[in-house]
Amino acid sequence: MSVKKIEDGFYPALGTPLDSNGFLCKESFSKGIELMTGAGASGVLCMGSMGNMVSIRNEEYAMVARHCAGVVAGRVPVMTGVMDCSVARVLDRIDALKGIPVDGVVATVPFYYKLKAGDITNFYKMLAASSKYPVYIYDLPSVTQSAVTIGIVESLMGESNIKGIKTANLAMILDMQRNHCLRDDFSVLYSGLDLFDIAMDFGIKKNLDGMFTCTPANTKKMYENIEDPDKDIVSESLNNILSLRNIFVKENVFSAYSYAMELLDCPGNYHPDYEESISGTLKEEIYKCMKEIREI
Repeated sequence: MSVKKIEDGFYPALGTPLDSNGFLCKESFSKGIELMTGAGASGVLCMGSMGNMVSIRNEEYAMVARHCAGVVAGRVPVMTGVMDCSVARVLDRIDALKGIPVDGVVATVPFYYKLKAGDITNFYKMLAASSKYPVYIYDLPSVTQSAVTIGIVESLMGESNIKGIKTANLAMILDMQRNHCLRDDFSVLYSGLDLFDIAMDFGIKKNLDGMFTCTPANTKKMYENIEDPDKDIVSESLNNILSLRNIFVKENVFSAYSYAMELLDCPGNYHPDYEESISGTLKEEIYKCMKEIREI
């Protein structure tokens, strides 16, 4: 299948707005996608961590991916999360995407148990051999308990259907570049939000994060001259994004994110259905911050 090239720029991990019954709020989702394409996104990740994939109803899963692909309409690459706890279950998710024009699937390691390096390698080799879509490794050890190491990445370079990795491990990325262990068609998407400006200085200009989605104005300023960025603008914009993120983490991150998206006129439940609401005090703080950084 023909897929789009992963270019330099920002890749938002889209949130997934749901109603009180767990069904997609299509209008909000569409608007959120358009905010990102309008800000200059180089691609989107549908149903990643910020997209709350593991909490989405099975009957909604394919529809969310189809709706995203339909709104994007081929303008930029669409990657879709397929995370689960076995190769068989991940392949079930991939089968559910049949006929949907996505440009790649993104999978963490299985996360119910902590895995050994050999198990991780086997998982991705088996997945790459059976997936109809290009596979992207999603390194998320804070959640999965198991890190994807440089040794694992090197062992997977012979798998032509594995097309990239999303990781916050900047040291590993620099080590891979230094030792020339990556294929030309293997993309590295860096997700360490706090160090995006430093990463750009090292030429690491494919950045992926969920905070982009609730800060479209600052994100646009940060990435609009990606080939020759203004360091002062990049630093100021990133500091603004981080200031909002730092408010989110004071309570429940996803509930705080839901409120921020409501302020952007993209209402919905972006948080797991069991997560408590944030306090009125935090809502006031989020509103004030988004005013100060000129997102609303």
